[in-house]
Amino acid sequence: MSSTYANPSVTAPVEVPPAARLIQMILGYQVTQVVGAVARLDLADRLAAGPRSSAELAEATGADLDGLTRLLRAATGVGLITEDKPDRFVLTPLGAFLATDAQPASLHDLAIVTTTPGQWLPCGRLVETVMNGRSSTRAALGKELWDYYQDHPEEDAVFSRSMGNTSAIKAAEVVACYDLTRFSRIIDIGGSQGVLLAGLLEAAPKARGVLFDRPEVIATAHPVFTARGLADRVELVGGDFFTEVPPDGDLYVLKSVLQNWDDAHASRLLANCHRAARPGSSLLMIEGVLPTAPEPSPMHLLNLLMLMQVGGRIRTREQHQTLLEATGYHLQQIIPPQPSAYFAQSLLEVHRR
Repeated sequence: MSSTYANPSVTAPVEVPPAARLIQMILGYQVTQVVGAVARLDLADRLAAGPRSSAELAEATGADLDGLTRLLRAATGVGLITEDKPDRFVLTPLGAFLATDAQPASLHDLAIVTTTPGQWLPCGRLVETVMNGRSSTRAALGKELWDYYQDHPEEDAVFSRSMGNTSAIKAAEVVACYDLTRFSRIIDIGGSQGVLLAGLLEAAPKARGVLFDRPEVIATAHPVFTARGLADRVELVGGDFFTEVPPDGDLYVLKSVLQNWDDAHASRLLANCHRAARPGSSLLMIEGVLPTAPEPSPMHLLNLLMLMQVGGRIRTREQHQTLLEATGYHLQQIIPPQPSAYFAQSLLEVHRR
């Protein structure tokens, strides 16, 4: 599922007439597919070196010339590409984020995974979810999402890479506002390929880390730490966090994990963390916080998507606090996302009682 949601304050809204804005919303799924197709065909990478013609790009991608030309011009309509001369296409700063080496992190894999069947098909059953209050993923895919990914390793790999790319962005945001130097053993639970943990360890040079996730995910994490010179400071552990988690951490990290689960599963995970952690240790949760006041928030949409995709939820401060208190934790503070943050997730600092 999509475990992050964009911070709307990053880009100033463009004023358009109400009916035109509604039409844009109605047709928004088409834009999503255009962005996904541009990413799948690696057009940002192909244009990064300079302008190219539709024929050159068709030859490079193996695509039909007419079909690709239509895609390129559709991409100009949403700002990913410009056509500065007839049949000469140029990458825009917006489209550059779809390059695989974009900085501070690429959105290439996020664009692809959002348009894969595992993410896309359940969205077509939204009304069904609203009517029965249950995830529509099993009806759309024939099984729950995590089981589907295990049976579709190519989609799972793209999903893991997309979470890694967004984690690189979030790591920079975390280290800018949270002191990690006081910790000696940082354990990232459900940390995918380890991009977030790598960023945290670079900000805490005296700490060692443990990356914990499903065994098939852990198997792909070695290159991340090797490339950043951290391999000797990290232990990679595969397992099931509903059974147990690695022990003896003084900081446990949960990024976009609790939102994937109902309260019963979330409580079990928190209890496992509490049982494994050192007395007086900390838990850092990177999660959305649902506002309780009647106000617009991207978290309301993400809350609906969590129900539809995995039966999870975005929680209010009070709901987070109730879960934490019941499992032996105390919510110390919530650090809201900065206006410049890419993703509208908060940092919840939690202490083990």
